[in-house]
Amino acid sequence: MSKLKRSIGLAMLLAGAVQAQTLTVCAERWVPFIYRADNGVVRGLAVEALERAARERGAALRYQFLAMSGCYKQAAAGRTDIIAFATAAESPAGWLQTRKAMVYWPLYAWVRAGVVEQQYRDLQQFRGLRVAWVPAYDYPRQLVQQTRWQRVTAPDSVASFTMLAGGRVDVVFDDYQTPLDIAHQLGGRVKRLDGLVGSYHETFSLRPGLAWLRAGLEREAERKMATGELDAFYQQYFRVSWAQLQAAPH
Repeated sequence: MSKLKRSIGLAMLLAGAVQAQTLTVCAERWVPFIYRADNGVVRGLAVEALERAARERGAALRYQFLAMSGCYKQAAAGRTDIIAFATAAESPAGWLQTRKAMVYWPLYAWVRAGVVEQQYRDLQQFRGLRVAWVPAYDYPRQLVQQTRWQRVTAPDSVASFTMLAGGRVDVVFDDYQTPLDIAHQLGGRVKRLDGLVGSYHETFSLRPGLAWLRAGLEREAERKMATGELDAFYQQYFRVSWAQLQAAPH
């Protein structure tokens, strides 16, 4: 076989290897961004973006759902390629973070149903109250820096709302979707104050060598923003516009 034929054969073999590449995505279940539906299919805004970006290189994706702490351990052990959604500080050294906004955590103030107030004005209205706080969550800076309330540690969102419904805390800062998922447990004992408190920009974290996938995800963010898909998505699931998310304290 000539050198030319060997070179062509090697190039074809390498191209096939790239096309057959399967990347692992580790995530904590978060409706409506990334979750496994009842029929076993993984769905959500993040899934759509990941799949489109991966198809550009013919790569396939597999998903594993763990707590964020578990995803970080998988990444450190080299057993996952992408974490949705992770911080640079907690990801392994050298991992890449997306830079274009697509996924936001919009936070409202939730209180017990019997509270007279209907409108969120500012954080001062919660002065001296007991606030449910999940240490693993990335809250907007204005909430993190607040010292005029009492933080009560909660392991996750479900526990936060359960504590609120049971009278063990006075306020929960969380999104619109979470209490819908556990409405039967809450029994109408909590309500949302009108007005967005803040939002937090979540990023994808990718292992070294996946700069092409990061670029694809960022193109997806730009495309979805330009077509109005992001605005429609947040209006549907969180009752907030894309413009309001940008204007809210981060």
